[in-house]
Amino acid sequence: MEIVGLIPAAGYATRLAPLEGSKEVLPIGGKPVMDYVVDRMQLGGCTRLRVVTRPEKADVIAHARSLGADVVLAYPETISESFAAAIAGLASDDIVLLGFPDAIWEPEDGYRPLVAAVEEGHEIALGLFQAPDLERSDVLSFDASGRIARIHIKPDTPPSEWIWGVAAARVRALNGLEHEEWPGSYFDSLLRRGVELFGVPLSDAYLDIGTKEALRQVREAPHELRIRLPGPQGG
Repeated sequence: MEIVGLIPAAGYATRLAPLEGSKEVLPIGGKPVMDYVVDRMQLGGCTRLRVVTRPEKADVIAHARSLGADVVLAYPETISESFAAAIAGLASDDIVLLGFPDAIWEPEDGYRPLVAAVEEGHEIALGLFQAPDLERSDVLSFDASGRIARIHIKPDTPPSEWIWGVAAARVRALNGLEHEEWPGSYFDSLLRRGVELFGVPLSDAYLDIGTKEALRQVREAPHELRIRLPGPQGG
């Protein structure tokens, strides 16, 4: 059984255009932004990385290989297809860590309780964040035991301030993921079929740099963030 980190890096970053390079390797806090999720996956016990990207994203390919990651070249049309491409060929009982290369969050060891939950018998464990910006998020409701009731994809009226931002799962639990546009939609479809999902509240520190405003904030006013960024801010 392996613990494998899956990173979807095949996007076009249209909200940030124009960029000189790929969004995933933008320098934030002195290092490429995708390194934050890599560091967290490794703290969570990940022994293998798989990065899915397009053949023309040479900077992502080079950086992923410098990290020792397996590079999966593909043209996925959705995030779910990216994760599915990364999963291909893994054993059904392997544990995979799902994370996004443009998100920085706390705590750094946040994958550990998710992996522990899966090892204890939960097929899927979601890392939950209390986030002020819910406009582009999957918002969910859950009870005190960590049992998730529903996941709402970018809802007009959010039922809570909690989103999922990372996950750990057995490979077998993600069978059919590629048929849903969003991973959150897949997780909600499991809930509607009676599958229990386990949620672990992690923090209120979660930043997605996928918009110009978020990128400006992290570069110009890092002191206002609840996220620790090492070193001088990259430009």
